[in-house]
Amino acid sequence: MPKGLRKIPISFEEEHFTHFAGMVLIHRFCQKLDLKRLLQRHIRRPTPRYRNYHPSEMLLAILYAIIAGMERVNETQILQYNGAFQKIVGLSRFPDQTAIRRFLKRLTPKQIRQIVRVHDLLRQRFFDRPNKRTSLIFDLDSTVLVVYGRLVEGARVGYNPKKHGRRSYHPLLAFESRFQEFWHGSLRPGDAGTSTGAVPFIKVCLAKVPKRIPKARIRFRMDSGFYGKRVVEFLDEKGHEYVIVAKAKKRDPVTLKARGCRFTPLQNGWEVGEFWYRPHRWEKRHRYVVVRRPIPQEPEEADQLTLFKDVQYAYHIFVTNLKMSAWRVYLFYSPRARIEKHIRELAYDYPLAKIPTQDWIPNVAFFQLLLFAFDIVHYFKRTCLSRRYRHKTLKTLRMELLVLPGQLVRSKKQYRLKLPRHYHFENTFQKALTKIEKLKLPAAR
Repeated sequence: MPKGLRKIPISFEEEHFTHFAGMVLIHRFCQKLDLKRLLQRHIRRPTPRYRNYHPSEMLLAILYAIIAGMERVNETQILQYNGAFQKIVGLSRFPDQTAIRRFLKRLTPKQIRQIVRVHDLLRQRFFDRPNKRTSLIFDLDSTVLVVYGRLVEGARVGYNPKKHGRRSYHPLLAFESRFQEFWHGSLRPGDAGTSTGAVPFIKVCLAKVPKRIPKARIRFRMDSGFYGKRVVEFLDEKGHEYVIVAKAKKRDPVTLKARGCRFTPLQNGWEVGEFWYRPHRWEKRHRYVVVRRPIPQEPEEADQLTLFKDVQYAYHIFVTNLKMSAWRVYLFYSPRARIEKHIRELAYDYPLAKIPTQDWIPNVAFFQLLLFAFDIVHYFKRTCLSRRYRHKTLKTLRMELLVLPGQLVRSKKQYRLKLPRHYHFENTFQKALTKIEKLKLPAAR
């Protein structure tokens, strides 16, 4: 067995090595989007000023750090010594953690709205890629972000299924189901209920929909947290179709009617039924769909069911205005489970659960930048990588393409990025570069 080198002289002098060489793909993609110019155009004064950084450069630096895997602001310090990375992404030097926090704290609500506006413009440019869309399905959900520290503004004790009594944030998130892109997000204090602000949130989602999409072609899928008179009657009034999980408690009228309705058996052993009911103070009757399944014999598997259960069955109960059969209503709702995958990715691959400051406005800004980064990666996968990457997480993307050793060398007045020989994903990397160069998008407004 060959021995390793015993005597290795060590010196700290090389400036052009990096283990984020694959970030050149993201940088070239952002160049193709003309993202820096969009930020310069829409992030207007008053903006934080720095001698070494334009606000658009600071925003891009934060976006790149998020995508590269810097979970906390203080972890970005490694990029200050990564000369090759700085050259690749067009920075003379990477801002330190103090500069990043100061920048976030100086952003105003107006500038945060301007950042969201740039995100919305980017979504419009990709709206019909790879295929033209004639309908939309929105999946809405909320999540709990545990916050450590009593002085964090907006962190309050509320619903927290994993860590009872801990302060938290409780953001709302909306994704478009078919193309799996983020649509809208709102950071809220931890004591906000799931349905708190739901109708204004839905209004913002609808305001971002192109006018050519008919109202009847916009559908919503929501869990029981959104079940209530305001949300249901708002969607009825606007003419949108929906499926919402009904809150089910043992002695509620809805639960009693669900257990007593007439069921039709299915080949898989499940049963479906439906009934009409007008809850207290609601304006009119609504259609309720019930799907029940036998409780599994295995205790562990049975405990995993969070549905309403009686002795024999576990029940799914939905309120809907869809005109399809009861079983098809359930099949339509089932893919909504993908939103849980997106939330897990935001929590584990992106720093959704890592709150950067103790102040509310900077945390809102960071939240919106994180969602912006999510969509940049999503559009990159959708337009520049093969179909097998469509549902890959950012963790996989980093492992295969982005976190890659490289050396930036200069010869004949030109920089060249050297990557590892016999790199397993070289073909994928080269094809992505080619697609980026050929990418043509509608002009930015």
